[in-house]
Amino acid sequence: MATPEEIVEFCTARLSAQGTERLTCWIAWRQGRNQALAGDREPPDRLRHALAYWLNDDERDLLMSWMRRRASRGESLVP
Repeated sequence: MATPEEIVEFCTARLSAQGTERLTCWIAWRQGRNQALAGDREPPDRLRHALAYWLNDDERDLLMSWMRRRASRGESLVP
Protein backbone atom coordinates (compact mmCIF):
# COMPACT_ATOMS: atom_id res chain seq x y z
CA MET A 1 0.00 0.00 0.00
CA ALA A 2 1.46 3.35 -1.06
CA THR A 3 1.33 5.96 1.67
CA PRO A 4 1.05 9.68 0.98
CA GLU A 5 4.59 10.15 2.30
CA GLU A 6 6.03 7.51 -0.04
CA ILE A 7 4.37 9.13 -3.02
CA VAL A 8 5.55 12.61 -2.01
CA GLU A 9 9.12 11.35 -1.65
CA PHE A 10 8.94 9.62 -5.05
CA CYS A 11 7.60 12.79 -6.66
CA THR A 12 9.94 15.29 -5.03
CA ALA A 13 12.92 13.20 -6.16
CA ARG A 14 11.71 13.45 -9.76
CA LEU A 15 9.70 16.67 -10.05
CA SER A 16 10.39 20.35 -9.62
CA ALA A 17 8.19 22.38 -7.28
CA GLN A 18 6.21 23.46 -10.35
CA GLY A 19 5.78 19.84 -11.45
CA THR A 20 4.63 18.87 -7.96
CA GLU A 21 2.09 21.69 -8.03
CA ARG A 22 0.87 20.58 -11.46
CA LEU A 23 0.40 17.04 -10.14
CA THR A 24 -1.64 18.36 -7.21
CA CYS A 25 -3.80 20.35 -9.63
CA TRP A 26 -4.29 17.27 -11.81
CA ILE A 27 -5.38 15.19 -8.78
CA ALA A 28 -7.79 17.97 -7.75
CA TRP A 29 -9.27 18.07 -11.25
CA ARG A 30 -9.60 14.25 -11.40
CA GLN A 31 -11.32 14.20 -7.99
CA GLY A 32 -13.63 17.13 -8.72
CA ARG A 33 -11.97 19.23 -6.03
CA ASN A 34 -10.87 22.83 -5.99
CA GLN A 35 -7.09 22.93 -5.80
CA ALA A 36 -7.31 25.76 -3.27
CA LEU A 37 -8.59 23.19 -0.77
CA ALA A 38 -5.03 21.84 -0.55
CA GLY A 39 -4.17 24.98 1.40
CA ASP A 40 -1.61 27.73 1.18
CA ARG A 41 1.51 25.63 1.67
CA GLU A 42 4.62 24.54 -0.17
CA PRO A 43 3.97 22.23 -3.17
CA PRO A 44 5.06 18.98 -1.43
CA ASP A 45 2.73 19.73 1.49
CA ARG A 46 -0.14 20.52 -0.88
CA LEU A 47 0.47 17.21 -2.67
CA ARG A 48 0.62 15.38 0.67
CA HIS A 49 -2.77 16.87 1.62
CA ALA A 50 -4.33 15.84 -1.70
CA LEU A 51 -2.99 12.31 -1.39
CA ALA A 52 -4.07 11.90 2.23
CA TYR A 53 -7.53 13.41 2.04
CA TRP A 54 -8.70 13.15 -1.56
CA LEU A 55 -7.55 9.65 -2.52
CA ASN A 56 -8.32 6.34 -0.85
CA ASP A 57 -5.79 3.53 -0.40
CA ASP A 58 -6.64 1.89 -3.72
CA GLU A 59 -6.38 5.16 -5.62
CA ARG A 60 -3.00 5.90 -4.04
CA ASP A 61 -1.76 2.43 -5.05
CA LEU A 62 -2.97 2.92 -8.61
CA LEU A 63 -1.39 6.36 -8.81
CA MET A 64 1.96 5.07 -7.52
CA SER A 65 1.94 2.13 -9.96
CA TRP A 66 1.07 4.46 -12.83
CA MET A 67 3.83 6.92 -11.91
CA ARG A 68 6.42 4.14 -11.55
CA ARG A 69 5.57 2.85 -15.02
CA ARG A 70 5.82 6.33 -16.49
CA ALA A 71 9.11 7.04 -14.70
CA SER A 72 10.61 3.75 -15.93
CA ARG A 73 9.77 4.75 -19.53
CA GLY A 74 11.17 8.25 -19.05
CA GLU A 75 7.74 9.85 -19.30
CA SER A 76 6.49 12.78 -17.28
CA LEU A 77 4.80 12.02 -13.98
CA VAL A 78 2.33 14.80 -14.75
CA PRO A 79 -0.13 14.13 -17.59
